[in-house]
Amino acid sequence: MELVLVRHAQPDWEPRGHAVDNPKLTELGRSQAKRAADALAGESFDAIYVSPYQRALETAAPIAERLGLEPEGQSWLREVGLPSLEGKTAEEVRHYFESLHARDLERQWDGPPGGESFRHFYERVSAGVEGLLIGNHRLRIHEDCGHRLWERPDEERRLLIVAHEGTISVIVSHLLGIEPVPWCSLRFSSAWAAISRLEMRGVSSGAVWSLACFNRLRHLVGLPER
Repeated sequence: MELVLVRHAQPDWEPRGHAVDNPKLTELGRSQAKRAADALAGESFDAIYVSPYQRALETAAPIAERLGLEPEGQSWLREVGLPSLEGKTAEEVRHYFESLHARDLERQWDGPPGGESFRHFYERVSAGVEGLLIGNHRLRIHEDCGHRLWERPDEERRLLIVAHEGTISVIVSHLLGIEPVPWCSLRFSSAWAAISRLEMRGVSSGAVWSLACFNRLRHLVGLPER
């Protein structure tokens, strides 16, 4: 069993000097998405799942086309919910995020003021990925000596997910069994259009998830960074 995780390509957060809440990709972002599609074109997947936000949908489109698959939207793959920043200047947005990250550690659990708490975000994404694996792909979990182990599926499956930095960081943290913290997106920070892979490895009476590669960017060589 393998999960391939792709972060969306570069979004156009301030297309006319003011923020938008659900941006499309920049021209560079569209080139990054095509490069990701090229990098994955020789592989086969059983399904491709995508966040409903525009930047993820536009990233997934060329990948799905090359793979011959229909993307399946999953609402739980949304990035952590922010209050609306629509119309704010770049300076106002920068100040908002600087203030957000400067708060005391205990307040980090609350998430962005007026937005989704990190506790809810983590529960949403971790429940979503387990529901996908168990409900859609018939995997099972059991306990052995107090540890949660996955049961290896009867047939190998490969799934592709196109989502966001925060969402991907929670998926990786949860499946690896790492303690949830509000700064998990700093632990597992991925670049635009980066490719990461999780593989299931057998151990004792079951299997665990192993991080095979993270934040792979070789397919973007030659493109400008911004």
